[in-house]
Amino acid sequence: MPAKKIFFAAVLLCVFLFSSSVYANPEIQAPAAILINGRTGEVLWERNAHELKYPASTTKILTSLLLLENAAEDEIAVTSRLATAAQGASLSLAEGQQIRVEDLLYGLMHQSANDGSVVAAEHVGGSVETFAAIMNLRAKQMGAKNTHFTNPHGLPDEEHLTTAYDLAMIARSAMTNLRFREIAATRHHNIPWPDGIPRTIINRIPLMRSYEGMLGIKSGYTVAAQQTFVGAAKRDGLELIVVVLQANGAQLWTDTVALLDYGFETFTAIRPVAAGDVLTTAPVRFGETVSLQAANSFEITLPQERADVALELKVDGGRPAPIQKGDILGEAVILVAGEQVGSVPLIAANDVTRATLATSRFWLLILLAVLGGLRVRKLYRRRKGRKKLRLKSGHDIVWSENFKSRKLGG
Repeated sequence: MPAKKIFFAAVLLCVFLFSSSVYANPEIQAPAAILINGRTGEVLWERNAHELKYPASTTKILTSLLLLENAAEDEIAVTSRLATAAQGASLSLAEGQQIRVEDLLYGLMHQSANDGSVVAAEHVGGSVETFAAIMNLRAKQMGAKNTHFTNPHGLPDEEHLTTAYDLAMIARSAMTNLRFREIAATRHHNIPWPDGIPRTIINRIPLMRSYEGMLGIKSGYTVAAQQTFVGAAKRDGLELIVVVLQANGAQLWTDTVALLDYGFETFTAIRPVAAGDVLTTAPVRFGETVSLQAANSFEITLPQERADVALELKVDGGRPAPIQKGDILGEAVILVAGEQVGSVPLIAANDVTRATLATSRFWLLILLAVLGGLRVRKLYRRRKGRKKLRLKSGHDIVWSENFKSRKLGG
């Protein structure tokens, strides 16, 4: 959804929220947190969402996505000495050990392997420093505003900082990658190992087994960051992304559940227009009627009791043929409580060729035919005007109507 549409939707959402006491705020202990619609990016609730915090291993969301985007899963990555020196959670990789990118991805997301993160960084960027620069550039492309990463794993560094809002934007973008979604939601994965005994990687997010609609993603912990979590869940067509930072112990999961419950109980996702929907038809001059379809989808999140959404179709009728499929011929305006919150272009669903009787070539041929007919008619009338009569005496009398004269022949 374009920024302008999000702005209008956010303003409208705030009006609804603050005009009613029905929607009580969730009780959250963490100093920084946010809840968004994972598809549209609309912020549904936040606390200190733009305050800089340490992300810990939630950093690996971006590391994993960059690995997916820049390497095939059957590629082989090689463990360096630097990778084996990484502290904290690991896969216990040995220097020179080879590992498939696919297995590395599961190790990053579910084992939170710091050694594997360095392997991924060196495989993609050649060095940790180059990879960090790639991370920061990609984060900005995702909508992050204040993020600065210095490493691929999130181990303590005073300059390795982000915000709840930025992590939500990073997660939202990552979840558009279908393979990332699949890996995030996987419960366990076996990694082949040099000794012949596979390592089983287990998804450590407890809500995967206890919270309805949980899609997983990534948790983290360091002493400086405390407990951190970026998660996603989906129910009844509404997909939420939640970020909780600097939580204390088990309060991390209590806050996460409280925010998700608040989102699902309070809001509903409305999609008045879906990409490809044929919404109307329009007349075409010198051609057949054209069907008009939505160029893209539009979704908005609204309080459940305020979900009165309407469509207003504005069509550019009477356009002359030819029309090509995909030509913009109008727009569908989305209205909530009578106020416009966005619009979607209406495009031609099919080609419309110019009718034969309407082509310029046809009219030129008609004109030439008419002129030719008039010329033939004129010549015919001239010849018909000269009437030849034969007299009984054998003389011919030729009358010329043009000259009104008579000629005797003998």
